[in-house]
Amino acid sequence: MPWLDWPADSTGEGEALGAELPGAQQLALLRRLNLYAAAAGRTVRTATADRVLGADVSGRGRSELALVGVDESGQFGPRPVDPDTLTDDELLRVAAALVADDVAATAAVPAPEPTLLDRVRTVRRPWVRSFVVVGMPWRADAVRADLAAQGHRPGGRRPTAYLLADDLETVLVQAWTARCFDQGGAGWRGFVRANAGAGHLPPRADLARMARSAAYKYGAERVRVVLDDQLLADELGVARLGGPPRLGAHAVDLARRVGEPLGLLVPSDLRPRLLRATLGERLDGLGGPPPSLPPRWDGWLRTQAERTRHDLAAARYPVLGELDRLLPRPLRHDPSVSVAPVDAEVLDLALGLLLDPVTVAGSVKEEA
Repeated sequence: MPWLDWPADSTGEGEALGAELPGAQQLALLRRLNLYAAAAGRTVRTATADRVLGADVSGRGRSELALVGVDESGQFGPRPVDPDTLTDDELLRVAAALVADDVAATAAVPAPEPTLLDRVRTVRRPWVRSFVVVGMPWRADAVRADLAAQGHRPGGRRPTAYLLADDLETVLVQAWTARCFDQGGAGWRGFVRANAGAGHLPPRADLARMARSAAYKYGAERVRVVLDDQLLADELGVARLGGPPRLGAHAVDLARRVGEPLGLLVPSDLRPRLLRATLGERLDGLGGPPPSLPPRWDGWLRTQAERTRHDLAAARYPVLGELDRLLPRPLRHDPSVSVAPVDAEVLDLALGLLLDPVTVAGSVKEEA
């Protein structure tokens, strides 16, 4: 029942409430959580409901909002509101703080002792070629971890530096994803607008700059640009290369929102690892398609891609694959439509995490 209809329809007396009523955001979020659970044939546990009602509000902007219709005499600050008029973005501020609490709790769980096989894999084998993996941070981190798990630990003397690359729109998406998990910041459209409006690529998507950095550190003759994963796998002597979780636009945006309150709960250097080990694994394959650039920036994207291809070709780095893959992919069926996070979809993902909170390695807490 909507809030404004409830007091007029209520009769009788109930148990006395505490000194303070829950805020409008908390009540609205609990109502949405109950509807979400009912649609899945479930109910919200009492402990979960209590958590929601007692939750803090994360992020900048409006603080906890009072309920309209309650005694408003001497009210200071923001005006009371009807919970049913609150936006999904407002509810996400509460939900993000709750999910951040669960993610932070995983930091206290001790890491499992490494097995004998794990310890053996940390020892560099003399017959494994020396290499490092650089390039797109979100992907490069996952590839390094997967290669180490296959017994091919990066490093060694005078290594070959493999620069992971892709079409520039994908590189931009992965740059934003890495930023969301590492430090948060602007949403997708704000991220693109800030960089495209300034006429340059963000550092995490500037492949030519990354190649120059690798050349300075390892030597230009030992830099390889990788645009075909299988060719790199063949060169390293592995069957395939792993990759990061496949996160849609809504999933990445949820990680961005959770990261802000999480930064107040754990050390900043611990935040990315916790987010990857919980939300990253839990949301793998969820969140819709990856984001795409708004059509207004298509010209900027092609210009930057062509410039990147020219710079890498001029430097004469060996290439595994074709440099033309850097260029934007063919236009979508409807070029007027771009994919971006939608608050309602992000909130649905958050509601699922409130029903089944994350734990270590993205597992699910037991139902009480």
